[in-house]
Amino acid sequence: MLLFSALRDRYLADRGAGGASPAIAAALTAIGWRAVREPTPEELAGHVVDLIAECVAEHHDTARLTWQVAALLRAYGPVLDGGLPPVEAYEPAALDVLQRYVRGADD
Repeated sequence: MLLFSALRDRYLADRGAGGASPAIAAALTAIGWRAVREPTPEELAGHVVDLIAECVAEHHDTARLTWQVAALLRAYGPVLDGGLPPVEAYEPAALDVLQRYVRGADD
């Protein structure tokens, strides 16, 4: 579970300290995103930060944010067999990225 208050606090602290992109990129790297090659974790992090900003400023719904990040991972992930699983299959990875970001854990 991802607590909105923890996400908001981390995002606001990062905003004052130069931005959340480096921490999001580290979380994406920790889940193995570098194996995808394109986009890089640093490039994808910018998109995730935009989604977090929208969550913090507007809808406050971490389940919606998790689904949006899952959809992003699905959209940019590799197509190995010509097909893709549903967005819901990417939700555990999306939640992992967000939790790592909030915890500050990149391992």
